[in-house]
Amino acid sequence: MTQKIQATDVTEEEAQNAVFFERTDEFIKLANEFCRPEKGQKPQPVELRGQVSAAMLFATARFNTWVAANNFKDGDEMRDAKEQVISYLMQQFHMMLEDNFDEYCEQFENYLRFRKNEDFHTHKHDHDHNH
Repeated sequence: MTQKIQATDVTEEEAQNAVFFERTDEFIKLANEFCRPEKGQKPQPVELRGQVSAAMLFATARFNTWVAANNFKDGDEMRDAKEQVISYLMQQFHMMLEDNFDEYCEQFENYLRFRKNEDFHTHKHDHDHNH
């Protein structure tokens, strides 16, 4: 879902937004790759997604801490700004999570239509049906 930018038709803000979403798409594409079971392994989509989600959260926290650290002269100055930095990052994450959550609620059937097929493939060889 990469957008090609025509420099003559795009404002600087639009170009920055396009780059933002291109980067976002690349991170999501990588996360989706991590959610695919390795060859020869039984698919466990719920478990894999949970592991990938946890890894992404940790990586995001680690990377954002590194970005913040680059704005300080030393650890003491960074420590003094801890509450402000964490508050800002949590606020940003909260807004992004809320926006995406609302979008998924609105588009639930469209975004998760693959689940029926996935459930079929995940359980088609499972003869131990405990309903």
